Amino acid sequence: MRLKREERLPLLLVVLVLTFFYPHYLTKGESETIALVNGILIDGTGVKPVPDSVVVIEGEHIVDVGRRKDIQIPVGAKVIDVRGGTMLPGFINAHVHSMLNEDNLRKWAWSGVTTVRDIGSQPDFSLRDKFGLDNANARLVMSGPLVTVPEGYPIVPWGGAGLALTVDSPEDARQKVGMLLDEGADIIKIAIERGDTLPRRVPNTLTLEEAFAIVEVAHNHGTIVSAHVTASRDLDRAITAGVDDIAHMVVDTLPADLLGRIARDDVYWVPTLELWKCVGHGYREAAIENLRRFIEAGGRGRVALGTDFNGYNCSWQSGMPMTEMELMQEAGMTPMEIILSATKNAAYVCNKEKELGTVESGKVADVIVVEANPLEDIHNLERVVMVIHNGTIIRNEMKSSAGFSWYGVCISIVILFFLSGHRLS
Repeated sequence: MRLKREERLPLLLVVLVLTFFYPHYLTKGESETIALVNGILIDGTGVKPVPDSVVVIEGEHIVDVGRRKDIQIPVGAKVIDVRGGTMLPGFINAHVHSMLNEDNLRKWAWSGVTTVRDIGSQPDFSLRDKFGLDNANARLVMSGPLVTVPEGYPIVPWGGAGLALTVDSPEDARQKVGMLLDEGADIIKIAIERGDTLPRRVPNTLTLEEAFAIVEVAHNHGTIVSAHVTASRDLDRAITAGVDDIAHMVVDTLPADLLGRIARDDVYWVPTLELWKCVGHGYREAAIENLRRFIEAGGRGRVALGTDFNGYNCSWQSGMPMTEMELMQEAGMTPMEIILSATKNAAYVCNKEKELGTVESGKVADVIVVEANPLEDIHNLERVVMVIHNGTIIRNEMKSSAGFSWYGVCISIVILFFLSGHRLS
């Protein structure tokens, strides 16, 4: 049957809509090939931004990255024009607490923070894995409880026994930390804290031998150790034990020789400046000054962003951690250094640097798009218009955005062929 002219027009309009807007109606989570085009790429490695870039994603991984003229976009790919926006790796908040909460994980992911490192919570690793099945949730990297000693931090002064795993000897430490890793801990966090900056003294802390034993076990399991430290004399013990990163910037006078040792030993620092701003007592200013000195002493490139979200009785900023970034700028960090702290460096302290933190071929496809260049104004990181997590688009607010699909074109041609009254022989 041949349709009349007036009957064909509405169907033709439907066909055109399907052709250009088909990708928006793909089933959520469907595995597909995506090509982001016409964007500025800040890939998280520290190289200069690359204009007119393409990022090709197949399934959960990035398969090709480069300038448009150098990239062959696969046939059938869903092509999304990001209209000059800036493409970056998914961001990471490397210091949060008690994130076994799906609402919080969804807020993080929606904002562009696709991974959070929870370094102080109940060891419910099965719930972590359950949440990880939904790409709308931020990825959760967990240490489980802090490894400490009886009457050590956080039991004193906060009464945090539920967030503590106590050990009483190097051998006990080896056994219990090994069990914690076997149960599913991604990394290990220890507490070396004698209360120099706290409301009251902490009677006990890990001995150097116990800390050595913990680091040895973690490294033998292929993972890292983060140390809670807030004062310089405890920092000395943590560095001597061989920890991989320091959780919190110290807020007392930081000796120059200790700064030199940290620089030589390639220790990373997660300064949690938002915490110190909340605590007050002049700690904000002290932490910013010590971060500035760490950078000048050779720590540039080894700062990882983390806020200590939910680790103190504060009004915390959820989502994109702009407060922390603003304080980092006060310490002299450039926008590029801040971006690296929340991507490549944060992936390192999550023990995920081979999978996350940069937009490179072979990495997991965690990619965000912001409307304007954050190197010109760091606040542009709040202008997120697209989030891709594990290769799935979980947020798309591109204005008049419509990915172009050759699959849709082919369907449209066939439909138009029959609408015109032709028959296949």
